[in-house]
Amino acid sequence: MRAAEIARTGGSPEVRASHADRDRVVDVLRVAAGEGRLSLEELEERLETALSARTVGELAVLTADLPAVAGQASVRPRTSSGSGSKGPRPAGVTAGWCRGAWRSVRRGAR
Repeated sequence: MRAAEIARTGGSPEVRASHADRDRVVDVLRVAAGEGRLSLEELEERLETALSARTVGELAVLTADLPAVAGQASVRPRTSSGSGSKGPRPAGVTAGWCRGAWRSVRRGAR
């Protein structure tokens, strides 16, 4: 949570944090760990603190030393469908992306 987000809540770091506030911070922390900015131990410690934080000020401290994440305010959930996805699909991962009728073909039969 950044200063701009604290301002959105009324400008006071003592404003009570919502579930959405905590979720945003958790997402930022996970991205930072994925980029190698946090060790596993740091991630676990910060996640525990984020999930038990009561105020937006407590949340702001957890991300103060991390760069802002592009599109942070609008974190999009992952979808299981391939609609709207760009780029190649991971090898071997097809669940949710295949559509239409399937038919079984016996091997060796021509």
